[in-house]
Amino acid sequence: MLTVLLGVCLVIVSVAMLLQATARRRRPGEPPLERGPLPYLGVALEFSQNPLGFITSRWKKYGDVFTVRLAGHYTTFVLDPHSLTHAIRNSRVLDFRLFSLELGSRAFGTTNLYGTSRDWIRVDSDALYHKELQGQNLDKVTDVMMGNLQSAMLAATDVQQEWNRGELWAFVYRIMFSASFNTLFGRHLEDRDETARLVHSMQEFQKYDKRFPEIISNVPWWLLGHTRKHYEYLKSMVTPAELCQRGVSEFIRLRQEIYTDGNLSADEKAALNFGTMWASLSNTVPAAFWTLYHLLKDPVAMAAVRAEVDQLLKETGQSLENVKEGGKIIHVTRQQLNDMRCLGSAINEALRMCSASIIIRVATEDAELALESGSTFRIRKGDRVGLFPGFLHMDPEVYDDPETFKYDRFLEDGEEKTGFYKNGRKLRHYLLPFGHGVSMCPGRFFALNEIKQFITIVVCYFHMELLEKQTPAMDQSRAGLGTLAPLKDCLFRYRLK
Repeated sequence: MLTVLLGVCLVIVSVAMLLQATARRRRPGEPPLERGPLPYLGVALEFSQNPLGFITSRWKKYGDVFTVRLAGHYTTFVLDPHSLTHAIRNSRVLDFRLFSLELGSRAFGTTNLYGTSRDWIRVDSDALYHKELQGQNLDKVTDVMMGNLQSAMLAATDVQQEWNRGELWAFVYRIMFSASFNTLFGRHLEDRDETARLVHSMQEFQKYDKRFPEIISNVPWWLLGHTRKHYEYLKSMVTPAELCQRGVSEFIRLRQEIYTDGNLSADEKAALNFGTMWASLSNTVPAAFWTLYHLLKDPVAMAAVRAEVDQLLKETGQSLENVKEGGKIIHVTRQQLNDMRCLGSAINEALRMCSASIIIRVATEDAELALESGSTFRIRKGDRVGLFPGFLHMDPEVYDDPETFKYDRFLEDGEEKTGFYKNGRKLRHYLLPFGHGVSMCPGRFFALNEIKQFITIVVCYFHMELLEKQTPAMDQSRAGLGTLAPLKDCLFRYRLK
């Protein structure tokens, strides 16, 4: 027994010595380096528990630029808000696709088309975001979404009682999932159990999405319980055979034509469609929840948004009474939504407080990068450069009292406020919930439209009140992936106007 223990101790000591001997050391010109206490993971455990707290503590220790080992990768964070563009604009040596392709392959099973003879499929399908989900081309999708939101909202609520009790996160999730899925992928043309099927799909999506941080961290599938089954079921919802039976949006229809012209297999198409499904829901639902939550918690904010909605209905001759009597729906155009400055400011404020994305670039070679000040730092091939917008969003010099929700923070004289300052200088980029530069979310206009429509319809149809005073904590396990969901649900009550 003693011999075995001595052998184990010798192995542990040998491994420790090997790791120490081969550990990365800071070279001249490189930022301050923190390898962390754990092999491979580095500082990942501390970071995952409180990302903003971790970043803030290292900023105080090292300054605006530092490197840490984070889940097997060395990531150099750049925190100077004036240098965000400077730090990542060198596209020759900094590539965002390497990271996104790795994530897509692991999470959705997508095939890497970049740099291959089939890369045109990726280019052409991505171009459809601008063609179908931005500007005036978004009008048709907005009209469809309005109808789907109202159908989903009334189907998800018991409007027979004067007051109804429910859980706010569950309420928002069910409505947004159903409306968003039906808007993009269409309703089934024959299935009479479509509502029940969508509810089941939502439950499968929630279970899968809960394990998403582990999935993209390359945790083996066999350690993730039934996650692989959830993944396969969700892909089955968007296979080519399934979509042929649904009234899909023009955006999805055109993408399927491109995939077919590119001779993608049925499984490759389903994987890409699943990626689109996840992207359309994973961040939009939490953003809608927090916007509604903060409006309900702040009567002044809700009154301001409600007045804006009521004014729009008055100007367009619409009312809930007319909807009840005539069986019609509330109709608000994309342009009218854009003109609702108060609502837009409230959504931006919610996004400022709940977004926790990391903007990643991967170095394709050893390089020297410049900051806006003119100073430089070196990175190595394979390293990552990370921007953490959450640090900017919660900077008290940029945003006074950043922990407090202020619905009119992004308003100035009735128009959108764009003047935010750091070190006495106006910031070019002050709000980055959808990423930055070439990797900025291409579906952001569709996502913002969904949230605006959701809040507008809620305000039109319901009176709501929170039944809990304590604001739920955010689920930090999703830090780096976008908007954070609540760690637990909260009770509320509602009644039809």
